[in-house]
Amino acid sequence: MNFVRRFSPLVIIIIMIIVQVIEGVVVICSATRWSILIYLFILNVAITLILLSQTRNYQLRRQDFIRKINDEAENSLNATLDNMPIGVIRFNNQTLEPEWFNPFVDMIFKGNDQVLDREDIKRILKNASEDQYIEIGKQKYVAELDVDKNLIYLIDATKEVAFKSEFNDSRAVIGAISVDNYDDATDLITDSGRTAINSFISSFLEEFADKYGVYLRRINSSRHYFFCDYRILEKMINDKFEVLKQFRENSAQKDIPLTLSVGVAYGWNDFPTIGQVALNNLELAQVRGGDQVVLRENTPQARPTYFGGNSESRTQKSRTRARAISTALRTIIAEAEDVFIVGHRFTDMDALGAAVAMKAFANMSGKEAFVVYDPEQLLPDVQRAIEKMNESSDGFTHIVRLETAQKLKKKDSLLIMVDHSKTSQTLNLDFYKSFEKLVVIDHHRRDDDFPEHALLSYIESSASSASELTIELLQFHDNNQRKMSTIEASIVLAGIEMDTKNFTKATTARTFEAAAYLRSQGADNDLIKMIMATDFEKYKKANEIVLNSKLIMPGIAVGLGLSEHKYDNIATAKAADTLLDMAGISASFAITQHNNGYIAISARSRNGFNVQSIMEQMGGGGHFNNAATQIYEKNMNEVEADLIQLLEERENEK
Repeated sequence: MNFVRRFSPLVIIIIMIIVQVIEGVVVICSATRWSILIYLFILNVAITLILLSQTRNYQLRRQDFIRKINDEAENSLNATLDNMPIGVIRFNNQTLEPEWFNPFVDMIFKGNDQVLDREDIKRILKNASEDQYIEIGKQKYVAELDVDKNLIYLIDATKEVAFKSEFNDSRAVIGAISVDNYDDATDLITDSGRTAINSFISSFLEEFADKYGVYLRRINSSRHYFFCDYRILEKMINDKFEVLKQFRENSAQKDIPLTLSVGVAYGWNDFPTIGQVALNNLELAQVRGGDQVVLRENTPQARPTYFGGNSESRTQKSRTRARAISTALRTIIAEAEDVFIVGHRFTDMDALGAAVAMKAFANMSGKEAFVVYDPEQLLPDVQRAIEKMNESSDGFTHIVRLETAQKLKKKDSLLIMVDHSKTSQTLNLDFYKSFEKLVVIDHHRRDDDFPEHALLSYIESSASSASELTIELLQFHDNNQRKMSTIEASIVLAGIEMDTKNFTKATTARTFEAAAYLRSQGADNDLIKMIMATDFEKYKKANEIVLNSKLIMPGIAVGLGLSEHKYDNIATAKAADTLLDMAGISASFAITQHNNGYIAISARSRNGFNVQSIMEQMGGGGHFNNAATQIYEKNMNEVEADLIQLLEERENEK
């Protein structure tokens, strides 16, 4: 049998075939056929048994060989798992209890005087799903998850994190600093006084440079640049750019109305682009009112971060700039086929007034112009004003519905956005996107949702209203002999009165000059009162909100609409205005369920309280003293809780 086992199955098969051939020969030649047949049968059986035995032995040897290889592989894998610098944990998918882990995991947690438990598994799984590093002791790890086998692999990433941190800290930073109102502060003073102001500015900024270790370069008396890396910038961010507050307080002690606007950009290698982004950020800080920092990374998807802006706008409108904007606007209009003017969604009187003034400006430039409105977004006072305009026989009056404007628009038409600079707030986004030429005129602080292809933007956050800005541009028009109609002048003046609360807030001498010009154009007070009259039912709605108000902290009142009622913008805004008129109130917020289904907040303030920054954090925006937002997918109680949390954080930062 041992001899037979030495042969392979193939050899035995060949032997069997030869035997069969011999059998055939023997059968043919043999005289004693039956005895030979018996012999051959026995021989066949014996060979068959040998063959079966050999085949079985071959299979057993093969199984032994495979088992040996598997054992060796498993032992090798176990040795590798035990010794490799990667933690391996198997856990129960139901209870999250650890079932097995290799010695490296034991070393990780024992080194931190801990015992691996289900809470550790929870934390690791959470970090793995969020693609974050896990910190255990002083080390950082990356967690890779094998869902099918319930395995967690912990890979030491301490050196990688350190390198990445050092790499990020080395990013280049360029900052542009501008002193707000420098020209106004030094215009009518003596040379010695101007020298004292320049000395104060230089000394302060040099101390700032020494404190943070930045390289400071002076361009002129009001403009400086600084250069550093991101490690230093991070210190400024952690300090919330306290340089703004310190400069404002120090200048106030010297009775100098100066603040700082700062634009900062950071990124890799492309220094010309980083510098340009810093300048763009500086311009954004200035048009938002100054006394703030705008910070943005030099990447297309990056969004700006704002610091400061907690003082009322001190940047003053320049007549020189207004004249230059007026000239540039005339050139742009002259190159357009016709002009369409839109306000923001749910156009108010200021937006309508600014649109009417821009229509008159375009008419003076010899172009046909259309004020566009959406009949589904009409507020009562705006509707009354439009009806009065439609009754006018003035040949220059063109005020059209949105659907009509979409049909009238030509390829080379110009769009002028008034009283807003956020594309998300424009009257109709599709209508806006259909224009290649665009101009923006606004008095709200600009943010990042700004039209990228604007040919011209005139944003002055220190202006009382968009109507005031447009009237100034109108006054600088070369062909301003054409007198506005009574209804046109009245609507524009109504816009100024609405945003200034009848000239009681945010007014300057320029505001009254614009109002005087409109009176000279025939603005009628009785007509304005008729247009601006409050609807009786809306007055009752506003009072509901006021009666359901409370003081959430000293000087801050919040009014809530009734949960079973819905309100429009007018009722919500009037409630906030009414609350602010009360003694001792510095800021008021009215929160209501809007007719369109979202939660609306109107915010009002005085005495240096910035409601715009609060509303921006809640997704809205507006003015320093007058702002609003719209919030979806939350109820009034949740919105109120979010608002209170932001107000508490503001108080804690003081």
